[in-house]
Amino acid sequence: MKRILAIAVLGLMLAGCATLGQIGQTLQTVTTATVTPSQALFAANSFNAIQSGVTGYYTYCDANPTASACLPDTLRTVNKANQAGRQARNQIETYILNSTNAPAALYNTIVAAVKSLQASPAANYVSTGSK
Repeated sequence: MKRILAIAVLGLMLAGCATLGQIGQTLQTVTTATVTPSQALFAANSFNAIQSGVTGYYTYCDANPTASACLPDTLRTVNKANQAGRQARNQIETYILNSTNAPAALYNTIVAAVKSLQASPAANYVSTGSK
């Protein structure tokens, strides 16, 4: 069962990776200070997908604190991107639920967090849901 869950999570992560290019293209076409609810949802879902890798990374670093991927500077970078992305995602969800345009600044924060997390070691880990 854990393998099936791990494969499903990996699939979501890869879907998030494949859609990062689409996020970048959407970002370039935004000329106003807001984004549509569907663009906001797309960004939030991309962050949700990469966040499963972050969970797996934290689990790995808890068990292997001296591993090279778990150096304090790397952990700080992952924590900073994860916190910024989570806060922006939580705020943008209100706009999605109300079907109103969301501020582009929240969208841009989520996109930056996803890019930062994809460039970090956290992108290489899949959470199995158990600790």
